[in-house]
Amino acid sequence: MGRSDNYIIPFYKSIIQARGRVALLGFSNNAWFSEDVDLYDMSLGNWDINSEWELDRIYDTIVCTRCAYFAKDPEGFIKRCYDYLSPGGLLYVDWGLGDHWRFENYKIGWVKDGEHEYAYKGDNYLWSTVWDESLLNDSGFKIFSKRVEKFGYKNIKEAIHDEVPKILNVETIKKYFNTFYITLALWEDLPQLYIIFRCQK
Repeated sequence: MGRSDNYIIPFYKSIIQARGRVALLGFSNNAWFSEDVDLYDMSLGNWDINSEWELDRIYDTIVCTRCAYFAKDPEGFIKRCYDYLSPGGLLYVDWGLGDHWRFENYKIGWVKDGEHEYAYKGDNYLWSTVWDESLLNDSGFKIFSKRVEKFGYKNIKEAIHDEVPKILNVETIKKYFNTFYITLALWEDLPQLYIIFRCQK
């Protein structure tokens, strides 16, 4: 998927405890799990996060990495995952912050020179992220915040709310799931932050 593969894939493998029927959202292949899984991939056209998407069955585990930020309606995405999980089922999902396209003018979210930009291709627009006040005390968030100071960012919370089109509050996720998150801060030169959730129905 990109520069972060060598970090994100081992990190996910270390924290994911897939069980039962597994759906991978945003995956074109299964390089992660030994068991049979069902793949839903935007580039293959069999899944679109901003459509009235359907899955083939109810799952015990759903994994969605590096694509939830394409959701124009992030709460709707979370609710739809909830609907396709069995009782007690697990959802692993992440949102990211950072310079996904290596813009010369760095932006923390998804704005360049005052204009929102497309990423990868026109129908994969980076729309959303998550927020919770507890992030301000999170070690990964603090590392990311320090790294982006050199780009002129002093108030990361304010920048996120100014620049990212849709913000999903963690309290909203908790309406549907018991959940906690882990953060992963990458790179000094072009900082990125992944906020990775484990959600249980």
